Amino acid sequence: MIIDHQIIAFAGIAALLTITPGQDTVLVIRNVIAQGQRAGLLTTLGICCGLFVHATLSAVGLSLILLKSATAFEVVKLLGAAYLIWLGVQSLWQALHGSNRAFEKSILKQRSTNGWRCFVQGFLTNILNPKVAVFYLAFLPQFIGPGDWALGKSKRLPLGQF
Repeated sequence: MIIDHQIIAFAGIAALLTITPGQDTVLVIRNVIAQGQRAGLLTTLGICCGLFVHATLSAVGLSLILLKSATAFEVVKLLGAAYLIWLGVQSLWQALHGSNRAFEKSILKQRSTNGWRCFVQGFLTNILNPKVAVFYLAFLPQFIGPGDWALGKSKRLPLGQF
C-alpha cells in the first residue's frame, strides 16, 4: 500500500491545530465539568462533524464565498458570537440562580438526557466559526494538486495491481 506524504503532512498539521486551545476546547471543558466525560466526547464528535463540513465546503469551493463576501463573513461571525454568548449566559444563569442542591439535581438530569444537545453545541460552535472556513481555504489547497479529485486523494496503480 502506498501512503501519500501529503496526506501524512496534512493529518499531522490538522491534528496539531485541532489540539490548540480555542472556543471548541473551552466548550468541551465546560461540558465535561458540567455533565461528565460522555458529554465531552459527544461535544468533540459534534466539533469533528463541523470540521468535516468545513473541509468538504472548502474542497468544493463553497467556503470561498465567505472569503470573498465581507457580508457573508460578517453574518457567520455574528451568528457564531451570538451563539457563544447564548451558551455563556446559560452557564452563568445556571451557576448564579440555582442552589447547590438544585444545581446538582439539574446536572444529574442533564448527564442522562442531553447527549444530543452536547453534539449540537459542538457542531454549531464549529460551523459558526468563520475562522475555521478561512483556515481550510488557506490550508487545504496546498495538499490538492490541479489535476486531483477535490474530495479524495489516491495513487493510481498500474493495471492489474490492487
